[in-house]
Amino acid sequence: MFKAVVFDMNGVIVDDERIHQESWRQLCQKYGFHLTEDDFKHKVFGRTEADTFTYLFHKQLSRIELQQYSSERVKIAISIFKPKLALTEGLLQFLQELQAKNIPLAIATSARKPYTDFILDGLNVREFFKQIVTAEEISKGKPDPEIYLLAAKRISIDPKDCVAFEDSLSGIKSAQAAGMKVVGITTTHTVKELDIANKIIKSFKNITVEELVVL
Repeated sequence: MFKAVVFDMNGVIVDDERIHQESWRQLCQKYGFHLTEDDFKHKVFGRTEADTFTYLFHKQLSRIELQQYSSERVKIAISIFKPKLALTEGLLQFLQELQAKNIPLAIATSARKPYTDFILDGLNVREFFKQIVTAEEISKGKPDPEIYLLAAKRISIDPKDCVAFEDSLSGIKSAQAAGMKVVGITTTHTVKELDIANKIIKSFKNITVEELVVL
């Protein structure tokens, strides 16, 4: 039986994957790289920035280099997203329902802390989450289960008793490898592409707490 919920952030709490796509395009244009739609699906969405930069540069960047490029890309993303910042459809009511039932909530995001802070504080939803795990705190990005295992450990709940919400294939694989059931949300991929998830929804208006019990 599920006892906790762990949310990805990008594409789940906010529908911002296309924002990130545009920020990556602008950064790549500046440095002479090109990312295809397939690259975005398999090398960007759900991955850490470190993994994506390694793919682009064909080498592992130093901590200072990573910080420089990451900060530049995050500033671009924030400038694009700030005027239209909003929670995904139905999420606030769902968070309130979970909170009313005293279900612990956590975030396991491939985003770095500055962008995570921008989202959670900009939308005033930080209070809902007992723990927040960002990219700086892990050594292996999704689809490795490290981030979901850490999130479960932080809230003191066995991963098999957690349900994760994800929008990316790498994120679904990460949560399932940790032992969690996963609800896929179609902000980034189609229903067909997310068929490895335990349940698929189009928005949080299509899910109730009771439905998580029977996953």
